[in-house]
Amino acid sequence: MTVELHPLPLSQLSSDLVDSAAAGATSGLVPCVSQDDADLNKSSDMVCGGSTEEHRQQVKQSIMTLERSGYRLRSIDVPSKSILLGFDGSVHASDEIVAPAQPNESVEPATEQPAIVHAIVGTFTLDISSYVLVVTDSRCRGTIADSQIYEATAVAALPLSSGCAKAEFASMLRGIRKASPEKRNSTPQSGDEGSDNSNLESALAAPEHVPKADSSTKPVSTASLGWISPQFTKIFGRGRTGSTGSTIGTTTSVVEPTSSKLPEDIELSGEMSQVEGELTKTSSSIRRMEDRVLEEISRLFGDTGMLFSYSYDLTRSLQGKNGQILASSGAPPALVADVDYWFNHHLQQSLIASGNVEWAVPMVQGSMQMAICEVPGGASFQVSVLSRRNRQRIGMRYERRGANEKGHVANFVETEQILSVAASGQQAHYTSFVQTRGSIPFFWKQPPTGLHPAPVVLKSDDENTAVCAAHLQREIGRSGRQVLINLVEHKGREAVLGAKYASLVGQCVADELVDACMIRYIPWDFHHETRGMRYNRLELLLEQLQREVSNMGYHWRVGEQVLTKQSGVFRVNCMDCLDRTNVVQSTIARSVLNEQLVRLGVHIAPEKGLAAYQGLEAMLNNLWANNGDYISRQYAGTMAMKGDFTRTGKRNFSGLMNDASYSLARLWISTFRDYFSQSVLDFILGNQKASDVFRTIIDLRSREPDYALQLSRTREAAVEASTAIVVHDGECVLLACIVHTPMALNTLKVRETADAVMVLTDGAVYICSYDYQLEKVSRFQRIELESIYTVQHGAYITDTLAPHSLDQARNHGVMLYFATSETQSDIKVELPDQSAKGAIASAPTEDLSSKVEGSISAQTTADPRDPAEGRSVSPAVVAAATPVKSFVACKLASEVQVVMQSVASSSDTGAPVSLMRLGALEGQSPELLAECVCSAIQSAKSRAGQVDASQFIVESPIISAVTAKQSISLVDKVSNRLYKALWV
Repeated sequence: MTVELHPLPLSQLSSDLVDSAAAGATSGLVPCVSQDDADLNKSSDMVCGGSTEEHRQQVKQSIMTLERSGYRLRSIDVPSKSILLGFDGSVHASDEIVAPAQPNESVEPATEQPAIVHAIVGTFTLDISSYVLVVTDSRCRGTIADSQIYEATAVAALPLSSGCAKAEFASMLRGIRKASPEKRNSTPQSGDEGSDNSNLESALAAPEHVPKADSSTKPVSTASLGWISPQFTKIFGRGRTGSTGSTIGTTTSVVEPTSSKLPEDIELSGEMSQVEGELTKTSSSIRRMEDRVLEEISRLFGDTGMLFSYSYDLTRSLQGKNGQILASSGAPPALVADVDYWFNHHLQQSLIASGNVEWAVPMVQGSMQMAICEVPGGASFQVSVLSRRNRQRIGMRYERRGANEKGHVANFVETEQILSVAASGQQAHYTSFVQTRGSIPFFWKQPPTGLHPAPVVLKSDDENTAVCAAHLQREIGRSGRQVLINLVEHKGREAVLGAKYASLVGQCVADELVDACMIRYIPWDFHHETRGMRYNRLELLLEQLQREVSNMGYHWRVGEQVLTKQSGVFRVNCMDCLDRTNVVQSTIARSVLNEQLVRLGVHIAPEKGLAAYQGLEAMLNNLWANNGDYISRQYAGTMAMKGDFTRTGKRNFSGLMNDASYSLARLWISTFRDYFSQSVLDFILGNQKASDVFRTIIDLRSREPDYALQLSRTREAAVEASTAIVVHDGECVLLACIVHTPMALNTLKVRETADAVMVLTDGAVYICSYDYQLEKVSRFQRIELESIYTVQHGAYITDTLAPHSLDQARNHGVMLYFATSETQSDIKVELPDQSAKGAIASAPTEDLSSKVEGSISAQTTADPRDPAEGRSVSPAVVAAATPVKSFVACKLASEVQVVMQSVASSSDTGAPVSLMRLGALEGQSPELLAECVCSAIQSAKSRAGQVDASQFIVESPIISAVTAKQSISLVDKVSNRLYKALWV
């Protein structure tokens, strides 16, 4: 946008102006101290030790071709540089000119056509294949210090597999050619980068691949219905390609799984055809799930504001660069990037580990808005608003709230307003003003129920004080004094968070966890103060902050000379840190910009403010409104509310109606899409595995990044508590692990997935149901070792909805067959008594003649390998001459397993005194762990001379995949098919 400023001419930026910066008292600027400051980000945050890598030149755009062993990328600017991303996952770089692949060397002659790649996003592995993600289209969002800033607009996920690489590569080329006519008709605007594409036309006759520049400040277009929810797309038959323009694999070629084995070798006579059919369905379901993950990853990188630059470090503010030059002379930004804001850092580990940092392009999720203002006389200045999202607790609205244990908060965004003023024949002046926003820094959540769900404070005051202090300490060390502006309501549902925040900040100061001089807490009920659309009352808040604005100052530099520094930041928050926060931050930013223009000699009528110039205030309002829309889409899925005020300075009825529609859209998105988007985000950041993402589709909920660690600690405590309560005195714990069990004799079907603890001692086997809420054993069964005459291990399929639930290696269990001398109605089941360990109470036993589907009576006289039951019964079970034969079934936990055993004391007595975790067994599959459990039981009985080794252990499915499918009711079958049609 071009704005003519009349009638004031641009003042000459002379040395007198630079000298006057030291005085600075009249405008409250803080002179820069010429001493080395502590690094805002420790050296551990750097990717590589800088000096040995500084000679490397950042690779910009490259030409990608498909070869027999992988994808070859050749730099356009430096043709001698190339890199090969092998199908085997290897990375090979070369500084020599690589001849194009000959027809007999490539996969096929038709694949020799190259494609333009703007950046390598990284590599990742799903269940079927590994992929390399590349940017195939981008647009220039503007320039900072002569460095172009790009936004990715289309990406392609190419499989690292020779079997389907050709089809996917061809699909990517079709996607690029489809977008070409639009690019031919578009005229590059100001801010486009000419130098980066100077060699492009000579390398390829494809000028349509030149990135489009976009420096306009028009509102961000509303996303399509398919972007809001892929379920709408599927229901109304729009296909699987969303509005992002991203390229997703569409090949129908069959790819064999590489990292997950499907059920195989199920020994059931007469049922092999059914098994093969189930294998085909399972493989198809996994492929559909993987396609959906790829679609979400492509949308994430192609349509949510992913910014990158070949020569500018987007992860740090101008002041945060600590004296580094504004535009590095070709050195890779990856050498100095801050990993807190480097969004694709995890995906680029293969490039970093192999030492090819010049091919790694750090990407930042955020927003870049820029406008150039011209004044009479040929001079100009540029205003940019650059936001960067912290990735440490990045996520979606209701899926990520509050802080984690390290003090990182949700939706933490650093927004930097940069002003650059250039006069003919002089160095450009740069000023920078930084503000932050982030969720209230303690443990809390907000369940996505209704339009206005009530927030819930979690954990104790001590724990919340610790994480709040950790967050404030980190931000003080990074940015200096923190002015905390809390905009939540003082009454109603939000009041509990506001009161807790104020209490915790006060407690941190009282306990001297943070310096009182470095903190100021300002509560300001935005809704109360501006009710009745009285947004002019924001001036009251600005007056209250005026001294802080003056004392805080801003960063100002000319070339390498730093004149002043910003000595703190405003940390603004509301509930979502979106709408109210953006309004307040834009108000503060306008005030600061007015002061900067006066200080730089552009604006000599400060009493009139920015409104003195026609178009200037509207331009700045649009920059901040667009910035708010980007951040809102990234966190809540819709445009920002109250955008009409941010753009025009006025509130109107149309804006109220827009806000109502956005509220409904946010409710839909948080209910039907955010859980999956959150899981994919965690996968991209390295916090989850591919199997966790697939599990999210089934569970319809996401998990915290530290879910596995917290669950491991909880289960360890459950094992320790169970053994302490139920194990008889004098018994030694040989093995204890987590299982899922019906907690009923002679029953197979696990109705609930609640955890139980199996404890094997030298005298008995205990099955304990543990209540995590009460932190105690609610019920347990004790089975004497001498009464166990057979143990069986095999596939234990209890769920048929998820493809991985049919994998017998992951779904394995153990059955214990034992005999009692009582009649069936007199079977005793032990119940825990916290005061008297080992107490026994009678419990009714269910009738074996009326078992639920999947239950098997131990008294059956069926064939030892009955296909109808899908399991094998040991001959010993049939022939055992005991009054009552019973069994208990346990399915081993397939994730976050905890295995423990007693550790002997170091004293001479050698008595066991504690439990030790067996990490070697915890990392094994449930199938192997089941074998270990059976062997341990056999060994314990062998030492007592009570077992016939030839008949004791039976390996056979407990519930096979076919039997599990047959036992599903008609209602469940219809429900499962509808579920897969909508979600999978």
